[in-house]
This record gives sequence, structure tokens and C-alpha cells, in this order.
Amino acid sequence: MSRVIIYKSKTGHTERYARMLSEELNIPCYSYKDIKVNENDEVIFLSYIYASKIIGLSKILNKYKVKMVVAVGAMPYSKDYLNTLKKANNINLPLFYLRGGIDYSKLNFFFRKFLPIIGKDIAKDDKELLNLFKNGGDFVTKDNLKETIKYLKEC
Repeated sequence: MSRVIIYKSKTGHTERYARMLSEELNIPCYSYKDIKVNENDEVIFLSYIYASKIIGLSKILNKYKVKMVVAVGAMPYSKDYLNTLKKANNINLPLFYLRGGIDYSKLNFFFRKFLPIIGKDIAKDDKELLNLFKNGGDFVTKDNLKETIKYLKEC
């Protein structure tokens, strides 16, 4: 039995985290489209969030031995948000949240028009979030992976 990383990425933030994790832990990393996993492999699944749902999670859970889940989204980290994700996705596995960002150049017309509108409701009086939903932004750093890497090295 070995470990593998499977990731699903829409704009590249999740893929970058998956590749950083793969490099740091020296384990293979596969796109959701190109999965190469044996039935006994332990899977570390990374994916993006849409409306509090971790995209692709249910299919991965039904098909593979998932060791942990890493959700990537635009919102700042908070324990409340992590708990919201656990409940919304019915997760009983270790779950980590990493801040990714918004890259409007990689989104389709609907999302380019929709995100700034809903962002006003989500961000309310938070100037940083309002700016993110208006202009996009990138928060991917290796430093954000510290807790995830620590957990994986200890178990």
C-alpha cells in the first residue's frame, strides 16, 4: 500500500497545492482526469469548493481509500468555515482547508459575472474580500501547507 494524491482543480490553485505536497512528501500526484491508483492505495484528495461543496469528493470516497481531504477555496481560513465544510460534505475524515484564490481569466462567462455579484453579499464590509471578489487574487503559498504536511508526516 502506498499513498497518492488526487486533485481536482478549476483555475490552478488546487493543482499548485497538490504538486507542492507531492514534491514535499515525495508521493505521486494525479489529476482527477488521469487517476492512476491501485485499489489498496491511500488517497489524499484535494479539490476546490463551490457553494460549500468539495467538488468530486463523493465519487472519490465511493471509489478509493481516502486518508484525508484538502479543500481549497477563496475564503480566509476559520474554524467555523472548516466546520461548515465538514457538515456540508458529510466528512468524517481529517479535513484541511487551504486558501487558494480567484483567477477570473480561467473562469467561464457565468462565473466571471456571477462571483463579483455574490461576493458583495459574502464579503459585506470586509474590504479584502470585496477586493478579492472584484479583482481576483492568489493566496497559494507553501507556508499554507505546513499543518497538512505535519499531519501526513506523523500518520
